[in-house]
Amino acid sequence: MSEQASEALRNIQMMIDSPADLAEAPPFVRGMDLSGLTFTRVSYGHFEMEWRVDAHLTHYDGVVQGGVVTVVADSGQSFAFYSTSEQPEAYSTSEFTTRFLRPIKTGDVIHVVSEVVNRSRRLCLIETRMVNRATGKLCALVTGTWMIAERDLG
Repeated sequence: MSEQASEALRNIQMMIDSPADLAEAPPFVRGMDLSGLTFTRVSYGHFEMEWRVDAHLTHYDGVVQGGVVTVVADSGQSFAFYSTSEQPEAYSTSEFTTRFLRPIKTGDVIHVVSEVVNRSRRLCLIETRMVNRATGKLCALVTGTWMIAERDLG
């Protein structure tokens, strides 16, 4: 593992050990109020979170809106990708497939695991599994393709 990848892992581990103030989060995280996400574990190509589902992310019947599932997976996958960075690089999602297997509801605690399946020089395939902590059942499976991109993250 390169020094850059080791630094990426250290940076993510710092976020796990000392969560940042939500005011420092990216604008979409603040706007959606994803405060129910807690980062729990990182290793090379692997990232885990716990997601306590709050009512403001659901439909009238208490079931999470599908796009929110994708946003949560996208967040986990971005950290899994970053953990493999061998040099400073920008990256972006190029394709997502979300399979909804069971409803995720208000109050559920979901274990979110994002794992790099394959990484090449330009592309990375990542899979996210969302498992209900109380039932142990798989609720969603999200596959994402990521690519190196030119971005100015300012």
